[in-house]
Amino acid sequence: MLTVLLNGQVIGDLEGAGKRLRLYYYPDAIGQPEFVPLSTGMPATQPRWRGDRVANWLEGLLPEREAVLRRWRAQFGITDLHPESLLAHIGEDVAGAAQFVRKDRLESVLRGEGDLQPLSEAEVADLVRAAYQDVLPFSVEAATGQFSLAGAQAKFALQRLGDGWAVPAGAQPSTHIFKPAVPGFADQDVTEVLSMRLAAQVGLATAHAFVTAFASQRVIVVERYDRVQVRGQWVRVHQENLCQVAGLAPLRKYESQGGLGASACADLIRRHCGAVDVERFAQAVIYNYLVRGSDAHAQNYSLLITPSSVRLAPLYDLNSTLTFGHNFANEMAMRVGGETRFDRIGRADWEQFAREAGLEPEWVLSQLNDMAGRLPGALAEVRADADLAPFREAGAMFQDRLAEWLKVSAATRRHK
Repeated sequence: MLTVLLNGQVIGDLEGAGKRLRLYYYPDAIGQPEFVPLSTGMPATQPRWRGDRVANWLEGLLPEREAVLRRWRAQFGITDLHPESLLAHIGEDVAGAAQFVRKDRLESVLRGEGDLQPLSEAEVADLVRAAYQDVLPFSVEAATGQFSLAGAQAKFALQRLGDGWAVPAGAQPSTHIFKPAVPGFADQDVTEVLSMRLAAQVGLATAHAFVTAFASQRVIVVERYDRVQVRGQWVRVHQENLCQVAGLAPLRKYESQGGLGASACADLIRRHCGAVDVERFAQAVIYNYLVRGSDAHAQNYSLLITPSSVRLAPLYDLNSTLTFGHNFANEMAMRVGGETRFDRIGRADWEQFAREAGLEPEWVLSQLNDMAGRLPGALAEVRADADLAPFREAGAMFQDRLAEWLKVSAATRRHK
């Protein structure tokens, strides 16, 4: 059994295993004014949840890299494939504010005990190298609050100190995510940071990211939007991705795999957040189309959850495919109207997308044309950021190919 904490408060238990797994909310926790459910898809109107919805939600906290999962199971002596078995060892620092705590660790966590292990530049560089090789170190003996980060890309998390970085444990949360570039794609890390900053430059709420190096080991660093500082202390903020909201397994994150399409995402966002955030979601879909971002699936959209509100989270994991070649990743992760291919999406598809999302077609078309007009100038401004100066060549390629693609896409929209 694991005790579930949210914002440092006990809210319930996880009992059983696999298909028999159950989430039980404590009645006295539900009655507290600061109570937040583990998931908007598992509200406290029903105190017990069981089966696939619970297991899929937990699985959405784990890496998708099978080599990592196999190694962790071997290190912790786990013989089953159940996500809760891994979270018993690595569940004290995950996406959002939830913590999954073994009984032998509960008193320590409730007392707020935690520590920070400062790292030298060389030690951070070693972690980057290990991430490239899928061999990030985990100590079986000292597994007190080790982190788990979802997704297919190798990554790890640290807490930022005033003058460096540290491995957090226990009550201490991580504050930044480190992602080495995807092997085989030149300057993929630079393109990702440019894509993230470009989105912010045109007005989309986006997590801040930068490229840096530790002892010549280059890495993307992303500030966690689900961590905030309150009176000098880092605090977790709860969040979940849209696959978790819908109760879907991570393997169904793409619409083509039976996952959520744009209209289903819009429906979930309208139900839990409201009309303004549906418009923000539509702007994100438009942005990914205009920069040829092919990986904007349901797991790359999340909700931020507090006791008083549920909002669409800032965007993350944005990446244009333009710098990887004209024939790379020709389809969007979600259908726009009746089409997924970038070069076939026309005006009628955007009008259909608008209607399916419950938006006015003219508003969507105006957002599309306005953003397309602003992107070239916005990218020029982003490229001028001082920390991106060493990557002028990658930035110039992005700028040139974006200009070419915007001309092609504009012509397609006029004639379809």
